[in-house]
Order: sequence, then structure tokens, then C-alpha cells
Amino acid sequence: MPRLWPFFRPYRWQIAAGIALLLLATPMGAFHPLVWKQIVDDVIAHRHPERLGFWLCVMLAVQGTATLLEAWKSILLERVGQQFVRDLRNALYGRLQQQSLAYHHDHRAGDLISRVMGDVDALQEVTLQSIEGVIGNAFSFLVVAGILIGLNWKLGLVTLLPIAAVFVLTRLFNMRVKALYRETRDRLGDVHARLQENLNGLTLIKAFARESYEMMRFQQATGRHLEANFRAIRARNTFFPAVRFIGFLSNVLSVGYGAWLVLQGQFTVGGLVAYRGYWWQLFAPINSLATINELLQRAHAAGSRVFEILDAPESVQDAPDAQELHIGPGTSRVEFDNVSFAYGDRQVLHQVSFVAEPGELVALVGPSGAGKTTVLSLIPRFWDVTDGAVRVAGQDVRRVTQQSLRRHMAMVLQETFLFNGSVRENIRYGRPDATQDEIEEAARAANAHEFILALPDGYDTEIGERGVKLSGGQRQRLSIARAFLANPEILILDEPTSSVEPESEAIITQALERLMRGRTTFVTSHRFSLVRNADRILVFEAGQLVEQGDHDALMACNGLYAQMYHLQMGADNMASEVRALQTSASPPAHTG
Repeated sequence: MPRLWPFFRPYRWQIAAGIALLLLATPMGAFHPLVWKQIVDDVIAHRHPERLGFWLCVMLAVQGTATLLEAWKSILLERVGQQFVRDLRNALYGRLQQQSLAYHHDHRAGDLISRVMGDVDALQEVTLQSIEGVIGNAFSFLVVAGILIGLNWKLGLVTLLPIAAVFVLTRLFNMRVKALYRETRDRLGDVHARLQENLNGLTLIKAFARESYEMMRFQQATGRHLEANFRAIRARNTFFPAVRFIGFLSNVLSVGYGAWLVLQGQFTVGGLVAYRGYWWQLFAPINSLATINELLQRAHAAGSRVFEILDAPESVQDAPDAQELHIGPGTSRVEFDNVSFAYGDRQVLHQVSFVAEPGELVALVGPSGAGKTTVLSLIPRFWDVTDGAVRVAGQDVRRVTQQSLRRHMAMVLQETFLFNGSVRENIRYGRPDATQDEIEEAARAANAHEFILALPDGYDTEIGERGVKLSGGQRQRLSIARAFLANPEILILDEPTSSVEPESEAIITQALERLMRGRTTFVTSHRFSLVRNADRILVFEAGQLVEQGDHDALMACNGLYAQMYHLQMGADNMASEVRALQTSASPPAHTG
């Protein structure tokens, strides 16, 4: 709870007002058994029927006022609870946005979503009940205990004595259940992660007919969650019956000793009736506090998962004295100076050095896993180098703000990501203030304008989650249009044509050539049509830069690049021959 106070501080006056209303309503709600005493001892025992109406009106008036105060209190505190949820979720989302790619690679998206949604909901439910319940029930218990002792101190002590055992039980319960509830929340996070992964990979699952296998894995995840819940249920359903039994013991003692006091003439029948009414008001707060304690243990488990996100250090963050990066005309120089990089203990790049001059096209080639994509990720500082330096426009990227660095860059990736929205919204994602004319100009430059106009609603067409309603080539052309509109000085292309259909490749390549013109461009591609015209080609193998130069120079060296080029050309020629044979072997089309 103390960790949550910063999120409640902006609403402290609303909370204070809610608590004040609660403190006013509580003794009013506890008032009516005293009226019962007056009705029994005065109206009935002393035969004063004319006073019955008065006492009933008093009881209704006090209870009505308490009900109004209770409703007002609930509105105030529930509004605070909803605002708390919003603020905490916003803080978690902001923290996740600030985290580096390393953090997100180490955490499953489904589990993070479970923390931001389910765990925050659990905290909201418990914190509201805790603020209201602990204060209200504790105050109610003190008020009623004081009244009981005031009515008859001997009977009051006998009634209260067994309740002390509840606090011992609560301590033992907390020691047992805290770890169980954390395990339950973790297993629920596993279920969310499995569900999200399977929904994202549904096409692949169906393609390989693995529905039964994935169903089994999901059932295993829900089974582990169920077993964790069962262990918590066993602990919970040992604790609460014990609390109820102690309450019943207190009830038996109060009835027995109270009746004996009446028989001895030391207590009135009306007092005993009032006592019986107050006993329920005494035990109800105890039962509620036990329930709230159990909810607090759930909240502790949920809160620990939430604060793991808020407390996680940022591996990539702006330096305290970071400056804004400004790139003028002809200054978009990129330099790698003896750069090494490791993912944890795995070394990925070894002392890589090269320079990309303003306006140059630099191609990165090499076998899969050679480190090409890692190089591209270091330029916008998605990761921090472990040794050496990356400089843009002469400045170490660690000495400038991440926002200003990335404002000068645009990326077109192998897996194009489009948001669930309209074509227009996706194109202008990097420039929300772009006009319709600017959007259409970017689309024309990306060879996308014509197919967009053919969509049902043109630029207003909703394209579905991840652009599912478009082909791979169409999605990539929207990505290129987005980059055109951003108008960056530095362009990063990571396998931009590898996942598009062959008939779209030429159109996309033409658009990319138009996009690269006049910009410092980095491109990785297994297709040498994009590579061989580069000003500089960097050849990587096992994380090392083993060759660099233009196409002709590298071919003359007859090294790794030349081997890869000949393999690629041979594969392309073989594919062309196969397509030609398939075409010649096809039967003539029917015309009649």
C-alpha cells in the first residue's frame, strides 16, 4: 500500500472526504440496537406505547441519514478508484514504452498485458475495499466494542476475548498464502501469454495442422493455473471457517453469560436484546477484516508483479546532459567506431568499423545470424553498444536524446507492422499533421496511390489488425509511403522485399529506389538486385566485418561476397528455368 500512495496523492482530498463521511455514517449505522433497548425496557416493560412511534421515527431518521452518507462516500471513493486505475495503467504503459528492446525480448507480451490489465484491476478492487473496509470496519468494531462494554463491562470482556484468536490465525494465514497468490498470478500470466502467442500464430498453427498440439499446451497452462488456485482455495477455506467458528464461540459465550446475568438481576432483558443486535455488528467487522486481509494478500501478489515493471531499470536511457540532435543538409554521416555488442553473454558484433557518408547507399550482406540486423538496430539506439561508439552527424548517439535521434530516421522492415485503422492513419503515423495532399504524394511515390483508390473506401478503408485485409506487397508499399511522408535524413531498410509476392517486387524496388535518393541509406537484403548498386557493401560473417567495397571491387576479390552472389544468381537462373518449363508445359486455355 505505501508504494501506491503516489498514485492516490492527487486525490487525497476526495479520499479524506470519503473517509470523513464513512466515520459519520458508521456510528449512525450502529445506533438502532440502542433503540431496541429503549423499546423493550421503556415502551414494553414500563407500558409507554405512546413513545413507540417516536423511537421508530428516530431509528428511521438516523438510518436514512447513514444511508445517504454511505452512498455519497461510495461515489467519492469509487471515482478515486477508477482514476487510480487509469493513472497506474498509464504509468505502466509509459514505462513499457521507455524500455529497451532487450527488456521486451526477455518478457512475454501476454504476461505484460496480464500485469497491465488483470493485476491492475486486482489492485483497484483491493485498494478501494482496503481504504473503505479497514478504516470503516476497524472504526465500527471500536464503536460497537465500546457500546458493549458500556452496556455491561463483564459481558463485553467475555464476548471480546475469543476474537483475539482471530489475529493469531490471520498472521498464520498470511505467512502461508502470500506465495500461493503470487504463483496464481504468475500462472494466469502464462495463460495470457500462451493465448496471445497462439492467436498471433494462428495461420502457422493451421498450416501445420497443429491445433491439437496447441490445444494441449493451452490446457497444460490452464491446468497449472487451476492447480495453483486449488492450493490457494485450500488455504482460504481453512482460514475462514476457523474465523467463523471463533465468532460462533463468542456468540455462545455472550448468550450464555448474558442470560445468567439477567437471571442474577445484573442485566436487563432490553440490554440483552440490544447486546444480541450489537454482537452481529461486532462480528461482521471481524469477518470483513478477515476477508479484506485475504484480498490484501491477493493485492500484494498483483502489486509485486506491477511494481516489477515500474522498478525495472532502463538499459537504454537518455544521459542526464543529453542534447538534441540536429542534422543539417549534407551532415547525415554515420560512423561505427570499433563497435562490439553482446546479447547477455553471447557476443554478436566484434570491433566493427565503417563510415556511411551523407547520401550514400550502404548495403549489409552476409549469412543469417551474421549481425546485420543488429548493426541496423544500433543506429537508432534500440540497443547500446558494449564497446566502441556509434556516431550520427559527428555525435555519439548516447549523448543525444533518443527522440531527436529517431526523428531523423525512418525504417522499412521485413515484417511490416500496420495498425488497426484506416490507410490514411497508417501513412501519416510518423507525421500526424500531414495534409491529405502530402499523404497522397507520399502514396504516389511509394506506388501505392492506385491500389488505395481501388479499396472500398479509398484512404478511409479500415485495413484490420496488422493490415490483414491487404496483401504483403500492399502492406509494404504503405510502409514505404509512411517513410516517404516522414522525410528522414537516414533510412534503414531491413529485408524490405523478402516477404512480398514476386509480382510486387519490381514495383516495391522502384519505390524504394525513389525513397533512397538523396538519403543516407542502410539496406540488408538477400536479393542482390538491391545490393549491387550500393555505394558501399559491408560483408559480415560471425559478427565481424570481413569485406567492404563496391560490387565490382568485391567481385574482383572473389571472397565471401562473390561466393554469395554466384549462389544467388545460380538460384535465380534455376528458378527462371523452372517457371519457363511450367509455362510451356501448361495446357492451352479453353476458349469455347
